[in-house]
Amino acid sequence: MMLSAHPRTGANLAWTVAVVCGVGLVGVAQGQSVLYSDDFDAGVSAAQWTLFSHAGDYTADFAFDYSAPGIPSAPNSTGGTTIGLKFTVNNNDDIEATDAVSAYPTGQSFDGNQMLKFDMWLNYNNGSGGGVGSTEFATAGLNHGATQVVWADNVSSNGWWYAVTGEGGASDDYRGYDGGTLLLPASTAYAANDLNHTADFYQNLFPNPTYETQGAPGKHWVEVDVRWLNGVLEWRLNGMLITIREQTTPPSGNIMLGYMDTWPSIATPGADNFVVFDNVRVEALDCNANGVADRQDLAGATSLDCNATGIPDECEPIGNGDYEVDGDRDLADVASFADCLNGPEAIPDPSDPNCTGACQAAFDFDDDLTVDLDDFADFQMTYTTGPIPPRPQSAPTGSQFISEVAALARVDRENRVLAEITGGNLPGFLREFVAIDVSANIGGTPTNATYYVMPDYLCVGVDRDFVRMPTSPLIAQQIADAFDCLLPTRKMVDDIYDQSAVKLAPQPISPATVDIMLATTFYRHHEIVEGQRAGQTLGALVGGIKKDVVVTPLLASNPGKVAIYGWHQLSGVPIQPLYLGHVDWYMDYSHGIRLVKQQMLVNGSEIAVTDVLADPDLHVLLSDEGVVSNPRY
Repeated sequence: MMLSAHPRTGANLAWTVAVVCGVGLVGVAQGQSVLYSDDFDAGVSAAQWTLFSHAGDYTADFAFDYSAPGIPSAPNSTGGTTIGLKFTVNNNDDIEATDAVSAYPTGQSFDGNQMLKFDMWLNYNNGSGGGVGSTEFATAGLNHGATQVVWADNVSSNGWWYAVTGEGGASDDYRGYDGGTLLLPASTAYAANDLNHTADFYQNLFPNPTYETQGAPGKHWVEVDVRWLNGVLEWRLNGMLITIREQTTPPSGNIMLGYMDTWPSIATPGADNFVVFDNVRVEALDCNANGVADRQDLAGATSLDCNATGIPDECEPIGNGDYEVDGDRDLADVASFADCLNGPEAIPDPSDPNCTGACQAAFDFDDDLTVDLDDFADFQMTYTTGPIPPRPQSAPTGSQFISEVAALARVDRENRVLAEITGGNLPGFLREFVAIDVSANIGGTPTNATYYVMPDYLCVGVDRDFVRMPTSPLIAQQIADAFDCLLPTRKMVDDIYDQSAVKLAPQPISPATVDIMLATTFYRHHEIVEGQRAGQTLGALVGGIKKDVVVTPLLASNPGKVAIYGWHQLSGVPIQPLYLGHVDWYMDYSHGIRLVKQQMLVNGSEIAVTDVLADPDLHVLLSDEGVVSNPRY
C-alpha cells in the first residue's frame, strides 16, 4: 500500500507505517541471520565435526594455516586470518584407490529455508589442466543424515549435494546430486546446460589468466552458496547460478563438506592436491533484520503472520484491502475482511486477537479504528476487476516458477508461461497501468492523447518474488488478447522510454558465454536488473532494460517473423533498431513484452488504440511508420 492512497491517523497510522517500511522495497533481497558458523580460527573445530570416509585414505586438518603454501586470506575472513579446514584423499600411501571424506558439524540440524555459504580453495598438482591424478572434487550439501560418507560411488548417499573439480579434468566437472543420483541437464537445470568446464558459461565465469585453468575454479578463492528457499534449490559459485531445481519437500538435516577422488591414480606430487574450506556458515532469512531467523520469529510469536504467507507481517505492506499481499483483491481478501468485521464502534475481532492491527491496516478505510460495513463499501471499490483475473493463492512465485520450468523444452515452457499469466499469476504492480501522454498537430489542430501501459515487462509471481519472462510474439499475442491489450509500436516504445521514471542502463549478456534462450539466463538477467533497480519504487515506469516485441506495418510483408526494437541507452539512443530477422517463435533474455491497454483517450474522448493506428490522420499519435492496419501477430 502506498501511504498516500489511504492516509492514516493516530495509532492506526503507526502500525501501518511499520508494516510498509519494514520490508524496505519489495522485490529486494532480504537480510539474513546466522544459524551456525565456524571460521576455524579458534583451533577447536576438530572436536566439533564428525567425519566419515570410504576407505580411510584421507587427512583432515581443522586448524590448517593456509598461508604456509602461499594462499591469501579468504574473502570472508575477518582481520586477514588464514586458518581453515583442509582435506586430502588418496595420497597417504602408494596404493592407488578411490576414496572420499565427508564432514558434518556435530549435533546440528537445520530445517526449512537455509543458505550454506563458505569460501573454498581447490588446489591441484601441475599447471593449467593439472597433471597425473589431479582430478578430485570438493563436495558440499544440505539435508544430510550425517551418518555416512556422501560421494559419487555411494549409491546410498543422502541429501542434496554438489561437486566440482579444480582443474576441469572430468567430463562432468560440475555435478548436482539428489542422494546417490547424478542429475543431468535433462533432469535439472544447469545454467550452462552442460557439466563440462569447457562450456562457454564456465569459461566466462572462471576466465584465464585470473584462473589458471579457464572454466575451472581451482587455485583461487571461490564463494560457494547452496540454498533452499521456499521450494527452490540452488547452487551458486561467486554469486552466479550454477543449478536450480524444484524441491518442494523442506530440508531437515545437517550440512556437509567433503572431498572425493573417483579415480585411483595418485597425484604427483600428492601434496599439491587438497581443498581448503573457510568461514562456513548457515544463514536464514531475516527480513526484519533483528538477528533472528524469520521462521524463529514466527514460531516464537515474536512476529505475527496474520495472512499466513510465511513472512512476518512487519515485512509486508498489508493494506488497501490486499490482506494476502498478492497484488489483487479477491475472494481470499473478502474472507479475511469477514474475519476482521466487528460492526460499528467496535474494534476488529479476528479469529486471532493479535491480528487486530493487521485488520485495521488492511480494511479500516475511514480511519475510525473499526472494520464495519462502511469500510466494506470502500473495500468493494478496490476489488480486482477487469480482464486480468485475480492471482490464484496456490500459484508459484517467480523463483518457484523458474525452478519448475528451467529444464523444460521451449514449447512446454511457453505453454506454462501462457497458462500462469492468463490465469492471473503476475505481480500486483503490473496491474496498475501508467499513462503515456502524446500530442501532435493534425490538420492544423493540436491533438492530445493518452494511452496506458504496464509499468514493466510481463512477469510471473508476486511483488516480493517475481521474474520477468520473455515470450515469443505468438504467446505474447494470446496474453494481450486475453487482457484486452496489444503490443506497442516503435514510436510508443520511444515515448514510453522518454516518460519512464526509472531509466536503467542496458545490461547485455553475450551469447558467446551462455545460451541466451534458457530460462536460467532469463533469471540471471532479471537478477541483474533487480540489482540495478534497488532503491527505486516498484511499479514506477521502467525503461532501458529490454528490447520490446513490437507491432509494425512491416509484419504484413514479413510473415512468420518477430519485430523487435529498443533497449534504450541512457543517452536515449536504442541499441536495437527495428529488426525482423528472427522467426516468430524466437525469444531470448533481452526480449520484453510490455502490454498497452486497448482503450485510450484522444482529446478527452475514449477510442480504441487499434482504431487510432488504422486512422489515416490520428495514427501519427502512435506510429512513425504510417498506418498500422493489423497490429497483431
